[in-house]
Amino acid sequence: MKRRAIPIFLTTLIIAIAPARATMVQRLSLPELVQRSTTVVHGTVQESHVGWEEGRARLYTYVTISAAEFLKGGAPGQKTITFRQLGGRDGDTIVYVPGSPRFSPKEEVLLFLTGGDGGGYPQVMGIFQGAFRPVPGRGLARGVEGLTTGTAASLRPEPVRGGAAAPNSPLPESFDGFLGQIRAWVKEQARGTRP
Repeated sequence: MKRRAIPIFLTTLIIAIAPARATMVQRLSLPELVQRSTTVVHGTVQESHVGWEEGRARLYTYVTISAAEFLKGGAPGQKTITFRQLGGRDGDTIVYVPGSPRFSPKEEVLLFLTGGDGGGYPQVMGIFQGAFRPVPGRGLARGVEGLTTGTAASLRPEPVRGGAAAPNSPLPESFDGFLGQIRAWVKEQARGTRP
């Protein structure tokens, strides 16, 4: 028991005294997020596990999503998708990237994913920018929020036509409305009518 306490204490101490580093993300509008994503998936977190990249150079968390719908990307008949993000916990070793979302089993999510990285796995766009979930809203409607605090602030509001004021938040009030808007943007981009 004493042997484990020292490495855990040292790991905690190192994390506590390490200089804070900001995670910088390019501000994108929601249509740009749709355009730059290879895959947009709505589903439920099935499972996650932590594993080292070959050679133990990097620790990753691998998350598998059971897809209710691929709004963009995904192969015909595809039911799941696994992506990874840098960081995780393996015994006494903890690697955390500031701003990284945390995923819970059975959590409903909407994810904007990149193409495969060097290991062939997609990742969440903008570290955290492309990870959303439904939340209780007004009446029977569900609202939408980012999985990480500050997601809405990191998104650039889409320019409003006619000189109207930009909305306070680039996120829509309704999760189902959000899904519908993403489907429309994907169709527009496929037709080439939206940048």
